[in-house]
Amino acid sequence: MNELMEWLANYAFNHNIGYIFTHQLEADTPSSSDGQERLVIINMEWKNREEIPFSFAHEIGHILNGDKGINKFSAKTIGLKKEYRANLTGIDILLKYCNKHDLNFDSPIQFCERFGVPLQLDYLVNLRSDFNG
Repeated sequence: MNELMEWLANYAFNHNIGYIFTHQLEADTPSSSDGQERLVIINMEWKNREEIPFSFAHEIGHILNGDKGINKFSAKTIGLKKEYRANLTGIDILLKYCNKHDLNFDSPIQFCERFGVPLQLDYLVNLRSDFNG
């Protein structure tokens, strides 16, 4: 996970997005982004640690999509339009990582499990034309 998180941090930096990895938040406090400040805050103590890479990619997605205000990663917000778009952008970012590192998966479920994408989003992984499963 460290290599992936470093790659995501470089991806954010290369897109003029600041980031903070914090261990100071409670386990149930979601990662967030601030569109105006172009800043992502990643809760490294998140209760579902396997979701941290996807939450980072998802929050970067909010900034790249031009979402304004404060956005927070949460399974409860999956149905919202801007969350849907941030999920797609986050998946696209992770697919770029896969392409760069020649990673292939047999199914969207394997991709989700590897990167901490909530399993209810496997259909989004399947929708992406560059998914190589």
